Amino acid sequence: MKGRLLIVEDEPGIRNLLAQLFRAEGYETDVAVDGEEAIVYLQEKAYDLLLMDVNMPGRTGIEVLRHQDRIGRRVRTILMTALGEKEAMEEAKRLGVVAFFGKPFDIFELKKEVTVQISHDVSG
Repeated sequence: MKGRLLIVEDEPGIRNLLAQLFRAEGYETDVAVDGEEAIVYLQEKAYDLLLMDVNMPGRTGIEVLRHQDRIGRRVRTILMTALGEKEAMEEAKRLGVVAFFGKPFDIFELKKEVTVQISHDVSG
């Protein structure tokens, strides 16, 4: 196993594509359909990386990050977004976001960034 990854994405096509890709690459991969489900997973397991959409029904990606910060369980995070909200991005960086990908994103660049971030986390 290369590492443990949680994908949080409300769009089924993107969620399924990412899950298939990273499972095929050897990552232990869980998927959540929204921020609420992500928080449940994050309470149950430790992850090396969180790959999360910003804008979702219910809790947004930023709200999930705030929750993790409040309980003292930050997770290295890559955010995916269709919107370029500068203030949200600045707050996200303070909450542990290591990279941002605008939608549509280059799947190969995203895969490369996940590999770099999980390798960084595993190696310390």
